[in-house]
Amino acid sequence: MDISQHIRERGLKVTPSRLSVMKVLEGDHRAYAHADLEAIFSNMDRVTLYRVLNDFEESGLVHKVIDMDGVTRFAYCKHSCPGTHHADEHAHFNCQACRKMFCLENLPAPSFSVPRGFKAMGQNILVFGLCKSCSAA
Repeated sequence: MDISQHIRERGLKVTPSRLSVMKVLEGDHRAYAHADLEAIFSNMDRVTLYRVLNDFEESGLVHKVIDMDGVTRFAYCKHSCPGTHHADEHAHFNCQACRKMFCLENLPAPSFSVPRGFKAMGQNILVFGLCKSCSAA
């Protein structure tokens, strides 16, 4: 599907900033921190980038995950997620050497039962170690 069309289908206006960010996120299996994207888009205002990521997350285009350092990262939703409820819950791998985070789409997050009276709103399954590039070095 065309990236512009995908953005429009989520009720968002297609802007150069949104297109640029989506091309990076959609083309990779990584989860990016705001700072990572700021480095890539050095000419984009940091507030604009924050708003783009927030709009994408609210519309179900990206999901958030917290890395081993407590930093929020954003990854492209491969499935059709209906807004703030993300249907593609899977594990993520965080490399301890290069700090990159990867979506492990083929490793679905297990389902859990929470105690009576509790309501689970999501989960974060994080695997850490050395990625393929760092373990070969």
